[in-house]
Amino acid sequence: MGNRTLLTLQEKMMGFLTASDGRISEHVIDQGNIDKSTRLNIYKNAYETRLKEVIDTDHNVLSFYLGDELFDEMVSVFRQQHPSHNTSLRNYADQLPQFLKETLPFSEHPIISEIATFERLLMTAFDSQDATRFCQDDLHVVPTENWPELTFKFHPSVQVFYSKWNSVESWQALKSEKIPEPANRLSNCWLLWRNEERLTEFRSLNEEELSLIKLIVAGSSFSTLCEQLLQKNDEKDVPALALNYLSGWLNDGILRNI
Repeated sequence: MGNRTLLTLQEKMMGFLTASDGRISEHVIDQGNIDKSTRLNIYKNAYETRLKEVIDTDHNVLSFYLGDELFDEMVSVFRQQHPSHNTSLRNYADQLPQFLKETLPFSEHPIISEIATFERLLMTAFDSQDATRFCQDDLHVVPTENWPELTFKFHPSVQVFYSKWNSVESWQALKSEKIPEPANRLSNCWLLWRNEERLTEFRSLNEEELSLIKLIVAGSSFSTLCEQLLQKNDEKDVPALALNYLSGWLNDGILRNI
């Protein structure tokens, strides 16, 4: 069988699995008491079940939040609108948060899309590449004169999530097998990362820490971070405050070696 012939068969099979295109049936034969239509549908059902399992695994808490009926509806419509185009299923549901934001009845409840976004960011943090972390001992080898221009970089796993609803609080409740509070507006910002034990962690960020994180991402120096802290703090408090933030980031393991 030539490569072109194999590719054609593969395209026809995918056409059947994703769009019920029946052209592949001419290449399938009956076997025993199982006709070719039944044989093909066994593959189709297995394929659809596998995609559902992927979404359920990636968004386990979301499935609890929606309940079986709504979750099945979500998977069915998403699968029709977003067929898999990659041999790896890792990124299959990347478009799920946007789908939930735009598609009725899910779009009527924005918290649903936020929960999905949060879960995908947790996956991104977990799957990120490794990097040597900057630790407390590394501080001692930085010459004093270099501190003002010292810059930092975050570990590749670090993610920032902005929420407008109590999505993370609801996620936490369901993860602990508790009933979440009703959806309500609750603007917050969250930091997510993978720790040295390869477990994902997250915590909320206050406005001041978020401003410092944005400066670090922009490549700003340590002196610029201190200038930012001067805007809302007494000058005498800034050195200790800056070191407290730095120490916290080092303890969390979210800075990479510089």
